[in-house]
Amino acid sequence: MRIYSSLCQSKCLSSLPALLGLSLLPLPALAFDPSGGTASLFIILGLGGFTLINLFLQGLFFFAGQYRSTAFAKGHVLSALIVPLIAVALAIYDHRGWSDFALNLGIICVGIGLILLPLQLCQIDKPANRNADWIISLGALFILALSYVIAPLAFFTIVLTHICLASSPSRVPKLLSYLGLLLGYGLFGYWLYQTAMMFQS
Repeated sequence: MRIYSSLCQSKCLSSLPALLGLSLLPLPALAFDPSGGTASLFIILGLGGFTLINLFLQGLFFFAGQYRSTAFAKGHVLSALIVPLIAVALAIYDHRGWSDFALNLGIICVGIGLILLPLQLCQIDKPANRNADWIISLGALFILALSYVIAPLAFFTIVLTHICLASSPSRVPKLLSYLGLLLGYGLFGYWLYQTAMMFQS
């Protein structure tokens, strides 16, 4: 037993200089590199969330018969393409290398493909829906409910209510649209005010 303990002590003592020598060697430091994070965050959260809401809007407009007008479909596509164009600019400006740029560009291409769907939907011969004003006004109120969790979504409520009011809705959908318009403007304005105060402080 004494022989075994003495052997262990001698091995530990012999490895001590090697450990001290290794501790003096310069080792690479693994630091966090924030480059490329802003673009990826915007593309995943911003463009991804916008694409989901835009798909919901496309469904509303299709079933409401709004895409019977080619001009409306083109207007919807052109206005929705602003977000992926901002994402492309961010991906070019803020990237670490080719791999993350290619990944971000692939996600952007998927988003653009989904945004271009109304150009195909407007070619489907769908008859006008008698309940189009109900569909759009209830959709606006649904997004308004979501905007109490994610405040910027109130912008889409404002857009939907304006589209509903422009189509001369019946009495109840018109009242619902005015309600959504009032609450949407109030919530979106409050969010803009809070965002401005946050940047000032």
